[in-house]
Amino acid sequence: MRRPWRLALAALATGCVSTIPAKPLPDGDPRPAALLAAWHAGTARRESLQAVARLAVDAPGEGLGGRDLALRSKQRLWLPRPAQLRAEVLGFLDTTVAVLVTDGERYSLFESSEQRLEEGPVYPELLWDTAHLALTPAEAVEVILGAPEPDAGLTRGAAYLVGERVRIELTDPGGRVRRVVEFGAGGELRRLAQSDDSGQMTWEALFDDFAEIDGAPFARDVALRSSSGRARAELMLRTVELNPAVPADIFHLRPPGSRLDPETRSEAPSGARAAEGG
Repeated sequence: MRRPWRLALAALATGCVSTIPAKPLPDGDPRPAALLAAWHAGTARRESLQAVARLAVDAPGEGLGGRDLALRSKQRLWLPRPAQLRAEVLGFLDTTVAVLVTDGERYSLFESSEQRLEEGPVYPELLWDTAHLALTPAEAVEVILGAPEPDAGLTRGAAYLVGERVRIELTDPGGRVRRVVEFGAGGELRRLAQSDDSGQMTWEALFDDFAEIDGAPFARDVALRSSSGRARAELMLRTVELNPAVPADIFHLRPPGSRLDPETRSEAPSGARAAEGG
């Protein structure tokens, strides 16, 4: 059995579906189509992100001996679409204590204290096993960017007015609701929920603390929760840069003690030297 990464990479936060009554919108109401079109247009150019993040994760009963797990960490993140990820967990004086990377096909996890490198093919539960995050790496990139694939084989279904918000259901070819999006009064994405093949919600993300970045509102606080209630957390992004130039080689780690090319070392992100055992 894989042991959970003690220094959480990412987090799941509490978030409750609104108790305000949902009023169905008529089929001809123009708001759902306009909101979806504006959202996709505003996020179409979000290809990557670099940021400093503060994360909090709480997972009842998921610690050693069935104890409650409560972790807090500061991290540097690099997230290019569709599924590349690099997270450096920072310790005292911002020293790198752990690094998780994936290029979309394979992952590497390095823990500095033990000089231990774990590698393998990416699998759906990777982020749960390493960080108690109920998302695949590709879903994590999409959620943090606030920019899931616009169609994903889904079509627009029923829509509702919930207070000042508009809630839209997206359905698969069989008519099952697979995704729910909810927009605020200003057209900003406020909630995103994903369901499985049976129509049961697997996770939801709530978005807050918006700032205009690259000409569009960007959520710097993302709260996430799993449907099972096994974990809840909050991700707070700061020093956000959208669409930075990200070297492809930062999504691969070398074994501890390996000799690195000086030029490669100089181009690596902050903390990569310790993480790569150079």
